[in-house]
Amino acid sequence: MGAMFVVRLRTHAIKVAAGLSLGILVLVAGCTPAPKESASSDQTTSTTSGETTKKTPSLPPSALPPAPEADTCRELRFVDIGRYSNATPTTSCARRHTGLTFAVTRLSPDIAFDGVRIKNDAIQQQAGEACRTAFEAYVGGDAATRALVRLTATYFLPTQDAYDAGARWVRCDIIALQAERILADLPMELEGFLDDDAAVAAYGLCSTGEPGATDSKQVTCDQPHTYRAIAALPLGTMDDSYPGETRTRVVGKQRCEDLIVELLGSDGGFTFGWTFPTTQDWNAGQRFGYCWNKASD
Repeated sequence: MGAMFVVRLRTHAIKVAAGLSLGILVLVAGCTPAPKESASSDQTTSTTSGETTKKTPSLPPSALPPAPEADTCRELRFVDIGRYSNATPTTSCARRHTGLTFAVTRLSPDIAFDGVRIKNDAIQQQAGEACRTAFEAYVGGDAATRALVRLTATYFLPTQDAYDAGARWVRCDIIALQAERILADLPMELEGFLDDDAAVAAYGLCSTGEPGATDSKQVTCDQPHTYRAIAALPLGTMDDSYPGETRTRVVGKQRCEDLIVELLGSDGGFTFGWTFPTTQDWNAGQRFGYCWNKASD
């Protein structure tokens, strides 16, 4: 990986590090949390013959806590988003908060039936897809705009005890990754938030150093930064196979260069770069390359 250059009509392409994509699930980038962990004890036990038997649920249906409600806020920590379940109490959305529950949905009975573990792949996939779809409709903006911000969605399920007693809800929360392992404060209102360009400016994707470099960190653009991602350029659809090095590096770099010249003109020197998904990123769902411009001194 070479250095960036101050250029007029030239650019240096930087191959994106695995995980630069913006989808957390969490659902959107370099910020994916650790694998989700169960907050409850295991509800199965193995017999001497190796068979698995189900324990009696320790939580009777009559003791089930109420399902979470939409339009509620919480002060989540980064560590929370890596867990299957969350019991953080709600707080007024007028106060400091780092999580907004924007939707509550239910698992379908053909996936979520008695005896299933909440960490089951089918349950995790359905919960993630439901919250991802709801997030896109809720925050607004197009796919490229959503790829340019550090806002994303995560989800939580009932504890295993509550699931075994009949709870089948999925809680969809919006969070923002301010920096590595740090959640940003959220505004009171997020519905249709990305229809406003000012939102992109505040929660946009920026880099503390050369994008893609190992010592560079992704941050929201209200934090100190050196580069700002000014465009997320689509490189294919979800059904497309990886387009290969020529399209992702060469063609993408040219598209980025043309965009920079269009936005900034070609009379003055400027520094910019192009980062693009690897095969691994593509297989994980990343379909955008990022065009970066160095911030003015």
